[in-house]
Amino acid sequence: MVFQKNDLLYPRKKKDLALVLSGGSARGLAHIGVLEVLEKNKIPIDAIVCTSMGAIVGGIYAAGKLKEFKEDLISLSHSRMKALFWSIKLRKPDSDPEKVVGPFLNKYIQDKKIENLGIDFTAVATNLKNGREVFINKGSLLKAVLASMCLPGIFHPVEIGHKLLIDGGVVDPLPQNYGFIIAKKVIAVNAMPKKICYKQNNNGVFEVLSEASGIISNTLLNLENLITLQTFKDEKGLFIQLKTDNRKPFDFYNIKELIDIGRKEANKNIKKIIKFVRDE
Repeated sequence: MVFQKNDLLYPRKKKDLALVLSGGSARGLAHIGVLEVLEKNKIPIDAIVCTSMGAIVGGIYAAGKLKEFKEDLISLSHSRMKALFWSIKLRKPDSDPEKVVGPFLNKYIQDKKIENLGIDFTAVATNLKNGREVFINKGSLLKAVLASMCLPGIFHPVEIGHKLLIDGGVVDPLPQNYGFIIAKKVIAVNAMPKKICYKQNNNGVFEVLSEASGIISNTLLNLENLITLQTFKDEKGLFIQLKTDNRKPFDFYNIKELIDIGRKEANKNIKKIIKFVRDE
């Protein structure tokens, strides 16, 4: 994939190590476990590049509130989580994400500006006007995250400048290529399942739209992996696949299990990660 200057809202100096986080709806919460292991082992992440649910987790981590976010999610009872989930689902299509999801996320993001974070941060979104990726690395962290997770058909686009932005996973479910643009080394973590297995179970339009988007993302990811396999060999990259094949896109009721998936896979690969980071 070739990047042009106008693809980047604000170009920056190259970093040492970028962590790339995929989308995946609820499955993307597994990134929490990965980040905990990396932090425990003092892996020196200089930049985070993320899309969709990865942008939510990565954005809250960059804001320094991942622990609180995790504890709040786990502490929610099944009934409260179900009520929260359905309150979002039952809203009319094309709802404003800043009104629907914004207040919940801002509890952790707290009106922070990306340029004031302690870590380099990029959220990936899709420009609805031309179908191209947009890499947001300056301005409102909340707005960047909302744009990146703005599922088409559920929320109306987020406007930044003259761009109408929707979910970044529509065109780039795992933006590792951009990671190589901004950093010398890249750790790419994919929470999307390797195989999509849709089970018809009285699912509504919300689940169908999300899983359809997941199929598109999965197809793009498979094609991109074939194209960029040599890039990972030539460049300094490490790819980690999380085991989410049996997890539903909106399984927000088993959050501890999802986080454990990320934690176990990161622990399994931690020696490889440490070696990767240390090698010149």
